[in-house]
Amino acid sequence: MYDMTKMNQVAKAAINQMPPESRFNQEDAAVIDRHTEALLAWGPELVERFYDTAFGHEATNAVFREGERPMREKSLTDFWVKTLTKPIDLDYFGWMAMVGLIHVVRGVENPMMLAMSSFITDFISEKVSQEPTVDAEEALRVVNAFRRFSSTISAIITYGYDSARVNALFDIIGMEESLLQRLTKQTVEKHLGEAGYIMTEKRSFIPG
Repeated sequence: MYDMTKMNQVAKAAINQMPPESRFNQEDAAVIDRHTEALLAWGPELVERFYDTAFGHEATNAVFREGERPMREKSLTDFWVKTLTKPIDLDYFGWMAMVGLIHVVRGVENPMMLAMSSFITDFISEKVSQEPTVDAEEALRVVNAFRRFSSTISAIITYGYDSARVNALFDIIGMEESLLQRLTKQTVEKHLGEAGYIMTEKRSFIPG
């Protein structure tokens, strides 16, 4: 069962794997709070450019159903407003873990998600650099805050996505996660060996 308690656990597990320096933090939240008004004002342009990009590429366009762009734009607008006006806490990140499950259902692959997450950070970098009331040092704080935000939600979504696949395998064939990891590792090592790579004593690959 995927309830919010479970999603919060998934989010926490993903965050705990990230080096602290790479995680979204309270200082980042404070930076975003200082610029909420401008960030909200940039929302309509962000949404338009985001979906121009997504619909303009064959692979990402294939995810969408005919005529659903207005619905998707509303979803992104709601996400943007919530991100800027509500606490970015464990419950928020649990919600992001749920988004990872929605991606599974919709066929959104992780490379698509990571690329579009980066798109948002690049958009913010572009806009804040053009803002005459923000000096260069503060602009860098804004960009770095969104980079850590993007890294954190990307880690959570990909972790949730992978966890969903592991859970599906267990539900279908009863394969435990530890067994799946061991078999995956063995198979990858086998194929890398066949490709001419060998393992060192420290368990890293070097060309054979």
